[in-house]
Amino acid sequence: MAYYRFQLKAGVAFRTPVAGRVILIDDLGGASGLDVTPNYGGRDLPTMPSRKVAFKFMEPFDGVTLTAPVDCNVGIFLSASDVSLGFTAGSAVSVSGGQLTIANDGTQRVPVDIAGANIQVNATNVGISNTAANPVPMKHYLPQAVTNVDPVNVTAVAAALVAADAARRGLRVKNVGVNPVAIGGAGVAFAKAVILVQPGETWYESEAAPAAWFCICDAGLTSTLNVQTIA
Repeated sequence: MAYYRFQLKAGVAFRTPVAGRVILIDDLGGASGLDVTPNYGGRDLPTMPSRKVAFKFMEPFDGVTLTAPVDCNVGIFLSASDVSLGFTAGSAVSVSGGQLTIANDGTQRVPVDIAGANIQVNATNVGISNTAANPVPMKHYLPQAVTNVDPVNVTAVAAALVAADAARRGLRVKNVGVNPVAIGGAGVAFAKAVILVQPGETWYESEAAPAAWFCICDAGLTSTLNVQTIA
């Protein structure tokens, strides 16, 4: 095994007379990449442009021509036997095009540490198997505003209770009248209603709070709803 350092000039091809079977780039010396042209049997093999650190070529060669885009001092293995680079502390992986494919199976798991202020992970099937000793922290929304909306007078004709509002996190409706009131979506009908707020009762809505809500009393009846929104 032989390790060499060569001083290259920008754009000037440098021919090494070293023969071997393995070419392995160890250090670019500040260059963005090296053009590597092996020579064998008196002829140049195809040039491999812009090779990076850890590039490896394993074929017999009589010499190698190296060309760099800038002045640099490069380190390279030119060896008759196999050689590999070890892991580098603090090394980084640069992924061209933003996509990295890992083909490890279940017996060779890859630990991943996701950190940052704004991380997005897209997946179709994600499982979390933390034990009770390692709970997953959850961030709860802290309400910023409680608004007391004007009371709504309800008749036997469906009317708007609150308009749609994407910022609304919660909705509270209290029946302060003397007759039951049905609440629901557009076109709500008392006879088919799912939610009936009886006199004195309060309905707490969190699942569909941002939606538009409507209200209605039974035929010939009226009532009044006090409304409170959480944002």
